[in-house]
Amino acid sequence: MTLPRVLFVTGKGGTGKSTVAAALAIALSRRRPTTLADLDRRLSAAAALGAIPEDSTVVKVTDSLDVIAVTPRAELEAFIERIVPIRAISRRMLRSRTFGYVTAALPGLEAFLLLERLRIMGGDAALEDRYLVIDAPASGSAVELLSVASGVKGIAPAGTLNRLADSVDRFLTDATRFGAIVTMAPEDLAVREALETAAAMRERLGIVTVAAIMNCVPDLLFDTSELAALSPFGGHARLAVRRNAAHEQAALAAPRFAAAGIPTFSLPMMFTPVMGPGEVKKLGRVLDAELLDR
Repeated sequence: MTLPRVLFVTGKGGTGKSTVAAALAIALSRRRPTTLADLDRRLSAAAALGAIPEDSTVVKVTDSLDVIAVTPRAELEAFIERIVPIRAISRRMLRSRTFGYVTAALPGLEAFLLLERLRIMGGDAALEDRYLVIDAPASGSAVELLSVASGVKGIAPAGTLNRLADSVDRFLTDATRFGAIVTMAPEDLAVREALETAAAMRERLGIVTVAAIMNCVPDLLFDTSELAALSPFGGHARLAVRRNAAHEQAALAAPRFAAAGIPTFSLPMMFTPVMGPGEVKKLGRVLDAELLDR
């Protein structure tokens, strides 16, 4: 597949979004240098790679993969420090009650500055011939975040802020530079939310969904006769039925996404108590073979 430089990974909570983002970063780093930008306060994707960045510092995972934490508050602080270069004054300003009132009155300011940072990082990735993978918020919050630029254009129809918002908007809607990847689990509710998220980004924001990734897909473990033989075992039988149903749900989802023009890929269920760097590397190899070799 021809992928944009920046891949924005989102999905319903509980679908393994951060794990998928980490695995995708590993897969891409086998092709060219890659940065994983973790927007999650818990740094789940970074932790899955065994790296915990602090204060917007870059942590190198391998020679071709590094991780950075990006937060709205840190971007706001960096913005204020750029326009008020005297550090003591900028710090006092950030701590002031008046400034707190201003940021409360403009709740999209931090999100907008975060998007501007991602735009700059995307430009750097293009210049340096690298990929940028973003572990984004869950789908509802992600659509809200991506809507901020168009909202700023609406309240600032002219001037510097409008030009800045227009640059962010053009970045998000350029399919060669930016694209979304939506994660889901093999459950009907997660599939429907993934389809709705992709539709909202396309129709409301003009953002392309590059792919949908079905996470935690079990193999078809039992045939009909084996399920019948398990029926006396109560909970074990119900678990076997659920595993088979999840496998079948994954197969049924692909045509629904194909109808929307979105290719789907599957990641296997990992039967391990903990998802560590070793397991994420295995998932990265699956994505390397499935998504990148197409």
